[in-house]
Order: sequence, then structure tokens, then C-alpha cells
Amino acid sequence: MFTDYTKIVIKSGDGGNGAVTFRREKYVAAGGPDGGDGGNGGNIYFQVDKDKNTLIDFRYNRKFKAMNGENGTGSHCNGKYGEDLYIKVPIGTVIKDAETGKVVADLSEPNQVELVLKGGRGGRGNSHFKTATRQAPRFAEDGEKGEEKEIILELKLLADVGLLGFPNVGKSTFLKAVTDAKPKIANYHFTTLEPNLGVVKTKDGNGFVIADIPGIIEGASEGIGLRNPIFKTCRKNSIIVAFFRCIRTRR
Repeated sequence: MFTDYTKIVIKSGDGGNGAVTFRREKYVAAGGPDGGDGGNGGNIYFQVDKDKNTLIDFRYNRKFKAMNGENGTGSHCNGKYGEDLYIKVPIGTVIKDAETGKVVADLSEPNQVELVLKGGRGGRGNSHFKTATRQAPRFAEDGEKGEEKEIILELKLLADVGLLGFPNVGKSTFLKAVTDAKPKIANYHFTTLEPNLGVVKTKDGNGFVIADIPGIIEGASEGIGLRNPIFKTCRKNSIIVAFFRCIRTRR
């Protein structure tokens, strides 16, 4: 079991402002207020995508923002609502608040959709503030600001293929050659300290996950394999790679 982890910033849309306008037509000398309401800002949803199996896309795009609502106009015309933003993640993704560590959503069901941030409410136009004693209000409400939050995405997944072998025999090099992963590669023992994940893309579009597992030999905790001559004997063997199939987290 490995954990894919990334941190991103999300912001819901701002609400549009209400309009301050008055009816002006021929033969209507003093029309009343007719300012429309601002549109609500877009919400942010997270949606399970069965075709995704890692969080690699979020390593290059770390900020997501929904659209703002449009301002109201005259003739009681309300502003357009901001378009909602749907962020697609693999099944098994857990969303946490980066500041508090609280779990916001657990996306563990196929096609599951969760509302994470709600957009700001649009402001009311001046037509809402007309009274018997105030027949020409020259003010309106501003739209509410959208929420902004830094969140953590965690994905617990099982690798489809695992690379096993002695330290420093080419497992990371192999992973880099067949996937887009960029593991640290160097000519010294135990370069890989934590598992690296990579996705192999196939022609039919069905990819699978490879895990580059840190090299493990008996007695490693006592320093064997670092400056111990026993390791030289082990290195005489060519790379030992074991492939194993595991159950996908996708249902």
C-alpha cells in the first residue's frame, strides 16, 4: 500500500454585484428602481474519475478557481451564475483541510461527487430596497466573496506491478525508462528511500501503476550493503525483478 500525496489551493467564485439602475422610458419621467441581482459564484466539486489512478496531474497545476457570478443590470435583469468547477480525482482520494487536518471528503465510491466549496451569493439590486418612504434607493448589495482553502489530497493505492531487487541495481532507472516518473537516480547504495510510483501508458489507453520499491537485503538495518564487503557478492547477481499483480482500488 502506497500513498500519493499533493497539496493544492481551491477558490470558489465570487458573487456578482447588484445593480443600481432606474427605469427610463419615453413618457416615464421618473421610473422606479429596476436594478437586477448579481449571479452566484461557481461552486467547487470533486468527482471520482474511473480513468484516473494517480494524482500526477496536480503536481503541475496547483491552483483551481471557479468562475465568478456576473453583475446585475437594469430592467430587473439578473447576472449570470458562475459556472461550477468539477475537479476529477481517482477513486480512494481523501481530501483534508491543510490547516486543521480535518477530513473534508472521502471519495471512495464510483462516480461519487462531493461539494467542497460553495460560491459566494450574488448581491441584491436596488429594486429590493424600495419602500414607501424611500422610492429611489441609490445603493445595492455587493456580492459575497468566494471561499479559498488550501487542501491536501491523499490517495492510498495498490501498485499493479512492483520492482524488487538489491539496492543500486537499476530499478529506478527502469521506472524512469518506461514511465514519466522522475525518481532520484545516483550511483550509491539506497538512493531510493521511499517508493516511487509511475504510470505505464498503453496504446489502448489502459495504463497501470509500477512501484519502485527501495532495495532491501538481509541485515540492512545493521549497515550491510553500505560499506560491507558482503554487498559486493550480492552485486554480482544481475537485477532481480519480481512482478506481482494486486487488486486495483478502482471498483
